Amino acid sequence: MKAWENFLLQLEREFGKNVISNWLRPLRILRFDAGNLYLEAKDYFQALWFEEHIRPKAEAHLTNNNDRKIKIHLSIANNVLASAKQPNARSAPRKKEFEEKKPFRLLFDDLNPTFTFHSLYCSQDNLVPFKLISTLCGFNFEKKIYETSISPDLGSLNPIYLFGPEGTGKSHLLVALTKNFQERGLQAVYIKAETFTQHVVDAIRAGEMSAFRQTYRNIDVLLMDDVHLLSRKTATQEELFHTFNALHLAGKQIVLAANCSPQELQLIEPRLISRFEWGISLPLKPLNPIDMRHMLDLKTELLQFPLVEKIKEFLIANFSTNPKKLLSALDTLILRAHLQSKNGTFSSTTLTLANAKYYLSDLLREMEQQAITPEKILRTVAEHYSIPQEEILGKSQSRDCVYPRQVVMFLCRLKLKMPFMKIGEIFDRDHSTVMTSIKRIKNSLDSHENELVNTINLLDQKLQ
Repeated sequence: MKAWENFLLQLEREFGKNVISNWLRPLRILRFDAGNLYLEAKDYFQALWFEEHIRPKAEAHLTNNNDRKIKIHLSIANNVLASAKQPNARSAPRKKEFEEKKPFRLLFDDLNPTFTFHSLYCSQDNLVPFKLISTLCGFNFEKKIYETSISPDLGSLNPIYLFGPEGTGKSHLLVALTKNFQERGLQAVYIKAETFTQHVVDAIRAGEMSAFRQTYRNIDVLLMDDVHLLSRKTATQEELFHTFNALHLAGKQIVLAANCSPQELQLIEPRLISRFEWGISLPLKPLNPIDMRHMLDLKTELLQFPLVEKIKEFLIANFSTNPKKLLSALDTLILRAHLQSKNGTFSSTTLTLANAKYYLSDLLREMEQQAITPEKILRTVAEHYSIPQEEILGKSQSRDCVYPRQVVMFLCRLKLKMPFMKIGEIFDRDHSTVMTSIKRIKNSLDSHENELVNTINLLDQKLQ
């Protein structure tokens, strides 16, 4: 493919000929057309390097003779991390057939080639919701195998609504499900809420709403991520409402994911929220430190890249605030270790703790800047309530000052596990006052006071 070869020559001037020869030229071209290029990586490392360094450049600069962008689809050869196989030339996907007939095209989100059921860690806290998901895919999360005895039961739980904080595996789960459905010949679409919104905007501008509706309402499975980002988007909510109704009436499966429960969604139409509650809502809990360790062990085992105990402890100690950050640090460590090697290969047994700290020094600085501190909590709460920080720290007993002050105390205890006396020192209060303040906020949350629940969730997102 001439466009791909020209693109590689451009990259050689930026990265050097040896890097491109080691990392990009070995990519196997499965097939291509005017707007798509299907590539196969030889292993996980090559795919990961491509995603981090090349895909953004390809999206900006890889075009055909008509200056139209060429989309790259990447898979991994003979690897459990890439369970979805690319379609061959004889059996092109139904979506492609539709796109060839229509001048108006909707580009869907890429499926991360490393997001499969085998690479997804399932904690004991999340075993029940993951088992329910197995009714759709036939995958045993405890044994890490597909069970032919499990007959997929689409439509019986509809919709399935997954919710939990960042790093609980929602996107990973949706992408793995999408691949599983596509392997079974179903027309499954994974879409982020922001991309769905862009599709609505593009269709309205192009006067192609009929094409938009035909595309979305004739699929077999809709998997939508980050549903909470539909907030305030009236036109998008309207289209999703009618799309949901059409699919649900036809018995097509719908799977949704968000960072909060349907009842906690903000500025989304009640009629849409009610439909999210028609099926089953499955909460996903954050991983605890022990789970983080098990997840790290699983990832290094799958990559056949064992790490010495000191490096594992270093990763856990510095990046365990969020599973995504921990796995990202591991991926970065492995990639940079490979890039520093002379022949493109690297043994984990030669990786030292000093090397690991050096390779991840920029991430460590970033973590320090993003770390949650009492000062950051105070600043975030003050901005939310539009009140000067000095008034929260002051002696005023007006509700406008007392309530934000109690929220700051509660978050310091919740997020930082600070002792009551230490929190008291910040506000020049004794520990009994701090305990009473925190208890009042906790009791209000336990009573499901919606306004406070939503406020705490929003502040938590801002702190993250």
